[in-house]
Amino acid sequence: MKAECKLPIACLLIGAVVYAIHSCGFFDLVVNLPHLQEIVRQSGALGYTLYILLFIIATLCLMPGSVLVIVGGVVFGPLWGTLLSLVAATLASSLSFLLARWLGRDLLLKYVGHTPVFQAIEKGIARSGTDFLILTRLIPLFPYNIQNYAYGLTAISFWPFTFISAITTLPGLLIYTLMASELASEGVSTVFIVKLCLAGLSLFILIQLAKIYARHKRVDLHASDTPNSTPTYSSNNTEG
Repeated sequence: MKAECKLPIACLLIGAVVYAIHSCGFFDLVVNLPHLQEIVRQSGALGYTLYILLFIIATLCLMPGSVLVIVGGVVFGPLWGTLLSLVAATLASSLSFLLARWLGRDLLLKYVGHTPVFQAIEKGIARSGTDFLILTRLIPLFPYNIQNYAYGLTAISFWPFTFISAITTLPGLLIYTLMASELASEGVSTVFIVKLCLAGLSLFILIQLAKIYARHKRVDLHASDTPNSTPTYSSNNTEG
């Protein structure tokens, strides 16, 4: 299929999906935590599949998945909530990546190639390969869901992207799920506040360690400072 035909088709499909989920009240459902919890609970075994589908749709539509991570912790508990969120987040990021790659780099560069997020990610991958991917997944420099699409336009391979995304997403998902489950079962207490502070401190330390790693590996996390430079890809860094 010609690249010029893919974008209109994708726009029509996305438009149809957005209209359908809006008509079904999906957007209200995602931000209505008690209602979402009740629906997932009442779905029984199908609740697992429903939860993953909701997570994927929210990610593809660039909606924050934090609410769904909280729901996972409350409804499924710390263990299953973390596993389901990890599966859902990994599938969602992979689908976003593949959608961007299917549309085609040359075509989408005309529309998003000039944006700071894309330029920073492209130049970072060109200079530092998967090290840049690891760091941008751990350090919240760019919106996570936008990264999924942007990386699909770079030279990085699918499987390294998917594996690294899953591994680097796990710490945050685990902490959010544990805190949500704890809050639902124990309520707000002194112990919960202490645990919440420790969780926040853990994420802060993780980010600082990532920054130290970036300095050690000489990874430039501000690659967009030189917007006129043209990246050159190295197969040693981008192919897995």
